Amino acid sequence: MNEIIIKNSIFPEEKELFSWDENALEAFKKRINEEGMKCRVDDIFLLGFLRAKSFDVEKSLDLLKNYYNIRVQYLQYFKDLLPSKVEHALSLNCVQFMPKPDQKGRYIFINRVGNWKTSISNAADLFRASLLHFDFQLNFHRTQVNKIVCITNAAGFSTSHFFQVTPKLINGIVNILFKDSNQIQYSELHVVNMNFIMKAVVKLFLPLLPREIKNMLYFHSGLGNLHELVSPDCLPSELGGNLPSFDPTEANNMLKANEEFFRINEEYLMMYKEEIDKNI
Repeated sequence: MNEIIIKNSIFPEEKELFSWDENALEAFKKRINEEGMKCRVDDIFLLGFLRAKSFDVEKSLDLLKNYYNIRVQYLQYFKDLLPSKVEHALSLNCVQFMPKPDQKGRYIFINRVGNWKTSISNAADLFRASLLHFDFQLNFHRTQVNKIVCITNAAGFSTSHFFQVTPKLINGIVNILFKDSNQIQYSELHVVNMNFIMKAVVKLFLPLLPREIKNMLYFHSGLGNLHELVSPDCLPSELGGNLPSFDPTEANNMLKANEEFFRINEEYLMMYKEEIDKNI
C-alpha cells in the first residue's frame, strides 16, 4: 500500500488492524482512470471516500468528484492553502485535533473561538487554518474508520467575531464541510459555553445544514452533559478535562513541517481545474 509520508506526527502510531476491501480500492482506481480524472490516487486518500460510502465504488466516485468540484467552486479558500500562507491565523491557537483519541477511538477537533483576535486574522483565514487540520487529519485510518468529534468552545465569542461571520462564509463552510462534498465523517458536533451571540450564529447555520448533521448537534451551556459523551480524560482543562491546557503549538508545528503535503494537494486541485476548464 502506498502511504503518504507524514512528518512530525503528534498522533499515536496506528497499531490497530484497520481493514479495507482491496478489490473495491482497485476498482475505484480503475473507474478514476476511466473517467480521466486528474487527482490524488494514493491509497489512504481514496480509502477515505470508499469508507465514507461503505465501499460503494460509484457513490465513492461521485463523492470524489464533489470533493474537487466544491474546491474549484470555492477556490478563494483553497488557493495557496499552505501553513506558510495562514501562519497568522494558526498563531492564534484557536483550532486543532487533540492528539489523544477519545474513549471510542475518535479524534477530537476543538475550536476555541475566544482566542480569535480579529485584528490578526479575518474569519476566512481562520476557516482556512481549520481546513488545513481537516485535510491533514484524513490521512489517518483511525479518522476515516472511527469518525470525528467536533467541539466549539464558545466562551469569549463576541460581537466583533459575529460581524465577521458573513452569509457568504456560512454558505462556504456548510457546503465544504457538511454537504456531500467531503469524505469527513462526523460522529458528534458540540457547542459548549453557549452565549446569546453564539446562539445567533447557530440560527444562521441551522437552516442550511442537512438533517443528518442536525441530528449530531449538541448544545451545552455548561460542561456536564459533554462529559457524558466525551471522556474528561481526553479533554483539555478548559473543557473540564484532565489533560493540560489547550495548546495547539505542536499541532501547528506539525502542519508547518508538512508544507509539501499541502502543496501537492493544491497541485492536484489545479490539475483537476485545468481539466474542467478544457471541457467548458
